[in-house]
Amino acid sequence: MIHIWWPAFIVPVLMILGGLLPGLHYRSPGGALDEERQHFADRQMRHMLWQFGLAFAALSFMVMQSVRLLPEGLQQWLLYGAVVLEVLGVLLMTLPIERALKAQFDEESDENKGDLT
Repeated sequence: MIHIWWPAFIVPVLMILGGLLPGLHYRSPGGALDEERQHFADRQMRHMLWQFGLAFAALSFMVMQSVRLLPEGLQQWLLYGAVVLEVLGVLLMTLPIERALKAQFDEESDENKGDLT
């Protein structure tokens, strides 16, 4: 069974390692960020990477255990689906990071505007 499912653990392991390594930087789809926003986004991304990596590894393990009695051909298709969902999860991780950036720094700019009047 593990000979079929080992590829499902590659993405989660890379995510966990990426979340624990300090050299990884977030690249905003909106362009370059100032230093404070970049530091905040990097911290958010590293935190989310290891959390999502652990969640995807646990999910893959649960699916692997749940389908162990199915034929190998069907398990292969489920493996492909699991890996595609993991990759989509990594790609869509920019949405909550951008939302957190907007919430954190738009609140600060709104507070600063209130101080000027």
